[in-house]
Amino acid sequence: MDDVAGISLRSVKARDVMQTDVVTLPADAPISEAIRTLEEYHITGAPVVDAVGRAIGVLSVADIARGDHIQAGRLASDRHEYYLANPLEEELDDMRFGDEEIFAKDDYSGEVAGEQRVEDWMTPRVISVDPDSSLKVVCEIMAKESIHRVLVTEEDNVLGILSTFDIVRYLAENG
Repeated sequence: MDDVAGISLRSVKARDVMQTDVVTLPADAPISEAIRTLEEYHITGAPVVDAVGRAIGVLSVADIARGDHIQAGRLASDRHEYYLANPLEEELDDMRFGDEEIFAKDDYSGEVAGEQRVEDWMTPRVISVDPDSSLKVVCEIMAKESIHRVLVTEEDNVLGILSTFDIVRYLAENG
């Protein structure tokens, strides 16, 4: 399928859809600062850059919420507040567990993480595309890698970011 909503996915380029105002996180920044940045900008992930601005990883809410951080004592967990909803009592829409719930936990605090750095928590694999990559290629990569965002880079420098939401918004506005 090369066309969606009357739009040729081969003719639309990453540069046509990407967000260029990208929040990046320095690799050596404290994780508590990164968590505050994600909260402040209401985003669920951001590229991690080295001292010269090259993309070296991605930090997402999923990285922060990984169970091994709690098990290693990097994050506090008040276990009695975590529960699974009973599907017979709750509607499907009420069972979602997203970034708002993670950030809202009283015991979910970056300060508990101490002096850990972003590079200690990030996913060190950078999945990126060229600005001239077609939207079809971008979608194929996102589906294959089971990810919700790709970086748009040129020589490891971040030019933009492209998320599933950006793609949906583009299709809705142009289809």
